[in-house]
Amino acid sequence: TTRPENAPWIKQLHAVRTASRLSRPALETLAIVTYRQPVTTPEIEAIRGVDCSGVLKTLLERRLVKIVGRKEAAGKPMLYGTTQEFLQYFGLRDLSELPPLKDLEEVAQELPDLAEVGQAPAEE
Repeated sequence: TTRPENAPWIKQLHAVRTASRLSRPALETLAIVTYRQPVTTPEIEAIRGVDCSGVLKTLLERRLVKIVGRKEAAGKPMLYGTTQEFLQYFGLRDLSELPPLKDLEEVAQELPDLAEVGQAPAEE
């Protein structure tokens, strides 16, 4: 229980969230949701090639994604989209401030293959 005179301060502290880092799988999943929303779990898994239910649960708990409806398809899978907290987390006013997907693809092509990073050069 909090004293009534301390309540405003406690509310402010409760609202402050520590910015924690997102794992690579979480960032990959979040990027898919961001650029493909509304998107279903099977669509995300088809792109990533792995099960993403645990990652989606984490993103839901952090309120970076939310369920925005159900797809009119067999089984009525849930549709996911980003939240206002997502925008705040990344310092955006709205989704139009995101870089175009084409620009991201060009940057990704310029990066070294992650499988090769940290490996010793092959001996001849």
